[in-house]
Amino acid sequence: AAKSGGMERVMSSNFCVAIHGLVYLYHSRSTVSSEELAKHICTNPARVRKVMLMLKKQGLVQTREGKDGGYSCAARAEEITLRHIAEATEMHFAEGFRTGKGCPGLAEGATALADMAEIDMDCLNASGMAQVMQELYEQMDALCMERLGRITVADLEKRLKNRGKAT
Repeated sequence: AAKSGGMERVMSSNFCVAIHGLVYLYHSRSTVSSEELAKHICTNPARVRKVMLMLKKQGLVQTREGKDGGYSCAARAEEITLRHIAEATEMHFAEGFRTGKGCPGLAEGATALADMAEIDMDCLNASGMAQVMQELYEQMDALCMERLGRITVADLEKRLKNRGKAT
């Protein structure tokens, strides 16, 4: 678990970089270098390579070596859901309790449920709250993932194309 909000922001921005990269790859329908992707995502090539490696490990992008090398979609954009991307980038949408944020009663340096479960208190609410909150956050995360499973990279690209057009 992260000790500061920095790690959560990196995870969240990895998710955003991954989505942006995949939508751009789908839109370009070609092999694109990390430098070109970085330019269009407004980040640096090293960051793009790190995130693309996460996607490659899950079979969402493929790479080609050499002068004309780079990244391309490994699957049809209609088949790549935002859930696939969230899983590849290890994104969780309800992180507050897992990281111990906003949880009164956690000792400094505690890692949420693991450390709180050891607390033996007479108060029913305090002694059982860790488990209840953990289950709540897991349910919220599952709902987010379920929704993301219905949105594809192709859907986002279509939305971007239609942006500004009269509906």
